[in-house]
Amino acid sequence: MLVAALISVPVAAAAGALTFGESRTPSPQQAVTLELGESQSWIRITGGPDPSRVQAIDSPRITSVDAAEDSTPANPELPAPTDLREAGLPADTETIAITEDHERMTTLDGVAGFPVLYGDSWDRRLEGRYQVMSGHAPRSSTEAMASPELLDRIGAEVGDDVELPDRERSYRVVGVLRAMDGDTHREVLFLPASAAPVKDDPSAFDTVWFLPDWQPDLASLGELNHAGYISYSRDLVLNPPAGADTTRTMDNGESSWISLALISLGLVFSGLLVGLLSTAAMTVSTRRQQRSLAVLTTVGARRSDVLRTVLMQGTLLGLAGGFIGAIVGIAGVAVALAVLDPGVKNMFWSSWGLKVPWAVGGVVLFAVLVGLAACILPARGATRRDPIAALRGARRPVVMSVRRPIWGVVFALAGAGLVVTGGVVFGFNGSQQLWNGGLQTSAMWSSVIGVLMLLLSVTLTGQGVLGLLARLLSRFGSAARLASRDAVANSPRTVPAFVSIAASTSVASFVLCAVALTAAQSERQYSWAAPTGSVIVSSWGQGPPSSAPAFLTDANPARIIPVSASVEPGLDADGGIIGESPEVAYLSMWEPDVSQWIEMPSQPVIVMDPNDVEAATGIVLDAEQRRDFQDGGALAMASEHDFPPGGTRFVDDDATVRIAVWDVRGLYGTETPSDPLRTVDFAADVHTGAGSAYPVILSPAAAEKVGVPLQVTRWLGVLPSPPSDAQLDRWRVDAETASTGGVHFDVWVEDGPDAPLPWLILVLGVLSIIVIAAAAISLGLARIERREDDATLAAVGATERLRRGVSAWQAVIIAGVGCVSGVMLGVIGTWVLTQAAPSTRMTDLPVLWLLGIAIGLPGVIALVALIVRPLHPDLTRRTVIA
Repeated sequence: MLVAALISVPVAAAAGALTFGESRTPSPQQAVTLELGESQSWIRITGGPDPSRVQAIDSPRITSVDAAEDSTPANPELPAPTDLREAGLPADTETIAITEDHERMTTLDGVAGFPVLYGDSWDRRLEGRYQVMSGHAPRSSTEAMASPELLDRIGAEVGDDVELPDRERSYRVVGVLRAMDGDTHREVLFLPASAAPVKDDPSAFDTVWFLPDWQPDLASLGELNHAGYISYSRDLVLNPPAGADTTRTMDNGESSWISLALISLGLVFSGLLVGLLSTAAMTVSTRRQQRSLAVLTTVGARRSDVLRTVLMQGTLLGLAGGFIGAIVGIAGVAVALAVLDPGVKNMFWSSWGLKVPWAVGGVVLFAVLVGLAACILPARGATRRDPIAALRGARRPVVMSVRRPIWGVVFALAGAGLVVTGGVVFGFNGSQQLWNGGLQTSAMWSSVIGVLMLLLSVTLTGQGVLGLLARLLSRFGSAARLASRDAVANSPRTVPAFVSIAASTSVASFVLCAVALTAAQSERQYSWAAPTGSVIVSSWGQGPPSSAPAFLTDANPARIIPVSASVEPGLDADGGIIGESPEVAYLSMWEPDVSQWIEMPSQPVIVMDPNDVEAATGIVLDAEQRRDFQDGGALAMASEHDFPPGGTRFVDDDATVRIAVWDVRGLYGTETPSDPLRTVDFAADVHTGAGSAYPVILSPAAAEKVGVPLQVTRWLGVLPSPPSDAQLDRWRVDAETASTGGVHFDVWVEDGPDAPLPWLILVLGVLSIIVIAAAAISLGLARIERREDDATLAAVGATERLRRGVSAWQAVIIAGVGCVSGVMLGVIGTWVLTQAAPSTRMTDLPVLWLLGIAIGLPGVIALVALIVRPLHPDLTRRTVIA
């Protein structure tokens, strides 16, 4: 039953994963209901008319137009329509318009911004897209409905008023309505269309028109696309006509290879892990049955009969493990979805009902094949034993193979060659900014097969590696000598055990490295505006104060850093200047392809005191750098990752930055912008590292050389810990109160990129469970097989301490060799990843985490094995005589 249990665990995981994925995937009818409710179609504006525009019928936001060689649209860009008058709909077509906007609302602690949907979202014909939870629909322009998440956030309930302070309006909540697509709106207020504010420049791109009784056919959809609209049509999605563009046809398969890689890796390594452990278990089981099998042979059974007996055992155990695993996996998903389903769609735990895919049957068949394969080697070994020796309980001495290590080296060289080939192809595609689906897929499979061949080489050389370890460890005492020699003597059990650990560790190490490298890449590319958790108060308008607002100083931050910038002066109706000077300064952009500066309004000039640079940006200046900067220098922040084609650079190849000064009347008072009045160059002290919202920083002395007016545009409040939502709400109210006399304030927090620590802990936790389970199975099998040897040791006077030491050293050998080999394979796979994604780099490897896997995890397993008391020795007659 151990083999059945081993097989059932991954089968349960695979069946659960397939069932979970299928349960999260809507049927075409369910997907249509989520998009349309009970209506027939929706239409929205996507851009100006273009005779070449096409869309995916099942995902209308995927569109394409003909492009010129420089990637710009081939057809002239025309103004987008503002309503449905140019859509060519039949006369008297009924529509339900839903417009999305954003409003600030009063919360228990202050104010905060939330999405608002204007229109009859509660219309019964939209049921399925929106779901009424309680109450009734608004009956006047002063009534509203709200999602339960919004009511919780602002501390309100049905019957309360929701206040919109910017418009000095309030609306009575008369019901709870939920947008069923949880990926779009969660905390949302639903208002009648009559409550929508009148805007000078309304954006029709934020409006969706639902058509209860009309939908386009394929020809009408093409006309809508050409006129600047996209549409989602019920019949086109449910019954796609021949020649229609879909998501699958429009992405050209460029995204499918990643999914293919993940699924292939999962199946291969799962089968390998289970197969190896099952082989080890069946080897021990066959050895334990050697007398029974010998009896069969002595009463006339042929070798083929013994072979079929053992193979049938494996098949039945695989079938039992498959059925048990499938039932456990499906039941686990059913319970999890019943408990964790949030009630909306398109979230992680959302489901469309429990759906068991046919692929689960394939998983069960896979389990049968694994059980059968796990018995092949033990079955062959059982047929080659001498029946008389088996009846006596004798065991053949281990034979060290010479050919296996040689083949192992050959497979290692071939695998390394395939991995290098895959990495080189990935690197070429990345360096040339190419996308070739065929090359990407070939490189992926070359790398996967290469890693598998390296793992196979570990298997073939395993016995030799154990022999070398036995020689080395013989110097560390009796326990290490006995454990290492036992590992060599029972290599059919120990080699599959540590190879299975290596397989699981390699996958987990690769995932761990991928998470760490991706997080480091995100951090490098993130534009930091302040240290993590800092509050940022932005100010704009005429005549902002030179000191921080009182509500920021009252928060008692550890430090307040003013950031100044050159701000455009305003122009009155007659073209006159509103401000003290008509001049404004911007950074010039460097174009490396043509090696010249491009002067155009882009990034404003940022000025910061030298004493504030380190606290604001993390850049540490030595005494000489500080002196140069203070005397009129500039700092330039360059991200460690290479600039992509078309990316913006503000420093040239000689570490120079250029400031261009314009007369604002020449920028906006004429039909075409004029040339800058002057340019000023500065030698920049370039610092590479994390991205920054301030690509160039001037000192106050350098700003004087530019000669344009400056004003404080933001204050950075460095806090000991990130503020809560309640604090932010209160500060927003304070900022609104302080926004008087033409000055406006806004408050936000620098959260930084998502931290990788939770994912690293999750991966390490899953890995620990797999490795500990594999090690526990392997050590358990060793204890079962060593019971007679252990009894012999006890009979000749071995102490319990020695017997515990043998168990601990076995854990070190099996888990240590497996974890070290797996980490090395995982790092090799990570190198391929860095070639496929050039912005990732090997220097970001989580070295301490990898050392914890390679050294710490085997150490913990060995410590547990040392603590666990050995089984009571079975002092049989044979043992006593021995």
